[in-house]
Amino acid sequence: MTEFVVILGFLYVYFFPTFLAYILRHVNPRAIFFTNFMIGWTVVGWILVLVWVFDTKKPG
Repeated sequence: MTEFVVILGFLYVYFFPTFLAYILRHVNPRAIFFTNFMIGWTVVGWILVLVWVFDTKKPG
């Protein structure tokens, strides 16, 4: 059970930029998901994706 909770916590932190993109109604959340999936395992990639979520203008 503990391992399951740890894995869920890791996945939440790993995909946090993607969740945030959907919550903030980002213009292109699918591209953020794909980029997060591909290079999010690196610290630099994860930070770049997180910055991207806040950088682009939102619709409406």
